[in-house]
Amino acid sequence: MARSRSSSPARLVVALAVAGVLAIFLVYTAISGTTPALQPSNLKGRTDTVSLTGKVIGPVKGDSHQAGGLQFKLHNINGVSPIIPIVYHGSVPDLFKVGRDVNLTGQLVGGSFRATALTTKCPSKYTSSSSAAT
Repeated sequence: MARSRSSSPARLVVALAVAGVLAIFLVYTAISGTTPALQPSNLKGRTDTVSLTGKVIGPVKGDSHQAGGLQFKLHNINGVSPIIPIVYHGSVPDLFKVGRDVNLTGQLVGGSFRATALTTKCPSKYTSSSSAAT
């Protein structure tokens, strides 16, 4: 006599166990892998690793592959904020220049932000179509 597939409770238990493990994994990765995203006005007193977003202000000095690193300053994208000195070591994106909005990952050490990652924001995605045409 052949058993029907729906009568096996072991399959249901295994499927529920796998679903439970996957759900726990998703919650764990969503919670544990976060880095706080801040602007220069929110950085004061933070010593942990953060993601810092702001506008590059000049002058840009140094070389990102030398001991002193690439040095520039950053302030909030909009509005008045403190000016944060940045020291960056690593590859510099082609679109990097004064006035560009950037995302940095690093730590505040002794009054300057030591960045380990640098990405630029594409300006065409953050401007209205009327100002992009001019």
